[in-house]
Amino acid sequence: MTIRHYFSGGFVISVETIEGHERMRKLRSLIYQLLKKSPDTIYFHAIYLYLHRRFCNFRSPTSVSEKIFYRMRYPDPAFSILADKVAVRDYVIERAGQQYLVPFIGVYDTVTEDQLKQIQEPFVIKANHSAGQVKVVKEPGQTDMAELAQEANQWLSYDYAGQHREKHYRNIKPQLVIEKALLVNGEVPADYKVLVLNNGNEQEIYIQLIAGRFTDIRCQFFTEDWQIAPFNRRGYKPLQGDDLKAPACLEEMIQVAKALSEPFSFCRVDFFVVGERCYVGELTFTPVAGEFVLDPVSADFELGRKIDFPEHIDLKKPSRYSMTSSMSGNAGRASI
Repeated sequence: MTIRHYFSGGFVISVETIEGHERMRKLRSLIYQLLKKSPDTIYFHAIYLYLHRRFCNFRSPTSVSEKIFYRMRYPDPAFSILADKVAVRDYVIERAGQQYLVPFIGVYDTVTEDQLKQIQEPFVIKANHSAGQVKVVKEPGQTDMAELAQEANQWLSYDYAGQHREKHYRNIKPQLVIEKALLVNGEVPADYKVLVLNNGNEQEIYIQLIAGRFTDIRCQFFTEDWQIAPFNRRGYKPLQGDDLKAPACLEEMIQVAKALSEPFSFCRVDFFVVGERCYVGELTFTPVAGEFVLDPVSADFELGRKIDFPEHIDLKKPSRYSMTSSMSGNAGRASI
């Protein structure tokens, strides 16, 4: 009764009227606190209703958003393996190649101040079982390593799976990953998110680029041939200027994403681009815990039809893709 009143009473808020991502984040946080202890049936339907103003069809999901919510509620065991930032490295090597991994420093069950002080180059430390728990250390000599070690070790006890009920994260053993920092002019490079939609033998690609995270955040989706896609994420302004340029390694990035996402009906492969090289950041199966709305709304259903359901995941099935060194005559490039 309370939840029904919450959505149909004096707390109906149109997403279009919410200005600023900080306000939306606070509103979502309030909703989660109210629903935190509710059973799955109430929780998922309530969150989906809030976002899309309709109930989620779990029996026969058709839209992208419904299929992502279905995955959160009924995750495949493979998601836990490949959402793990440690375990996924072997998968990337097998399917694409060692050259697409960010150079590795180490994996730790806990980390000490002395261990961090031994690292003399810029590095990134992050938790393998979550998202957002990451620190970029550009100047190790100027960083309080005792404070960093304390913060990073606290990440290990954080229940990320329970935050938005992305259940597949619950089966990941918490660890800390330290990698070499990929910096361009002293800053973190652009983050390209390649979305691969599989429906049988057909694949459709979209690339999402987010710029200005700490200043004026903008978002744009592009097609495989780098044309602006006919949809965007609600609440984000489009890109402009130099941000609209395609990366030099676009073709290679797409081929790597196809190879890594082949066993799944949908997968988002995140890349860092440094010059003409691309590195795999992570694989994501429930992007932003399904908390997005596409404009126009019809895109949610149009793209959903390109995602096979039910999906039949078999990581042991031989790949149709062959990653070689022959693409464009450059080492480490991919071809099919």
